[in-house]
Amino acid sequence: MKKKLLEIFVCMLLLTTMLPMTVTVIAGDEENPEVEDRTLDVKLFGFIGFPLQTSFKYADIVSAWFSEESTDTDNLYVSIKVMDLQEKTNLEAIYDVNWVLNNKRYLTCVHANPNGYGPFLIGENTYGGDDYEWDTCSGNFDLDNNIITWEIPKDAIGNPQKGDKLTYIFPSTHLRFRDDSNLPRMDLFKDLAWNAKIIKDYTIEY
Repeated sequence: MKKKLLEIFVCMLLLTTMLPMTVTVIAGDEENPEVEDRTLDVKLFGFIGFPLQTSFKYADIVSAWFSEESTDTDNLYVSIKVMDLQEKTNLEAIYDVNWVLNNKRYLTCVHANPNGYGPFLIGENTYGGDDYEWDTCSGNFDLDNNIITWEIPKDAIGNPQKGDKLTYIFPSTHLRFRDDSNLPRMDLFKDLAWNAKIIKDYTIEY
């Protein structure tokens, strides 16, 4: 009996020492995103459907989500997945994720064009309308998995606390003539999340 109790005690000690080494990544994630969009729904000017969708899969949103890591509580990760992410694009491709936190609106953004992609930006809507105050941040283009991820310092979005909610989450993509061209800077094609299958809030975990 004493031997069995000793074995149980040793097992419990081993488990206790192993558990803190586990890195917990909090939902959402690719399998449980905050936004699940409909695909093959890129529209001309954002509202006119057309049949040639395969040409614009790099702007076709699949999903978007937020995540945190237990070992990196100073950052919030924002990800958007498209059908076929391209490192270089013919048109200027703009990838955004928009949300509201503590009554302030924030926006992540990154551009891609024939020269490549970047920089990664986080903006706070301080003046209303479409005016944002921008900061650069870290980010990643995962071409193998078609995912763009922004690494947002929490102090750039008002230092949210555990339990704060991100609401009105809205990913979007925009295709326009290149910024350095002499052509009109208007959005020709868009994928907007108005028709998304799922849009839910995200709760800060750390």
